[in-house]
Amino acid sequence: MTIAELRIDLGLTYGGLATALGLASKGQAHGIETGRVKCSPRVALAIEKLSEGRIQAGELNDDVALVRLAGEAA
Repeated sequence: MTIAELRIDLGLTYGGLATALGLASKGQAHGIETGRVKCSPRVALAIEKLSEGRIQAGELNDDVALVRLAGEAA
């Protein structure tokens, strides 16, 4: 699932997605959806939660992926 598919499935506008993710603007939401803007760890985790795990935060942010990988290795 992509962020665009998630937004459409949830019936959200870019403004609605921005609000759901705690972003300052619909432009930021559009940038994240199109891949022009990288997700911060906080936003990546918010997307994972909003998608109920269908989009993994580690796929959106390398830092989240590394922390999770380190946790699995421990």
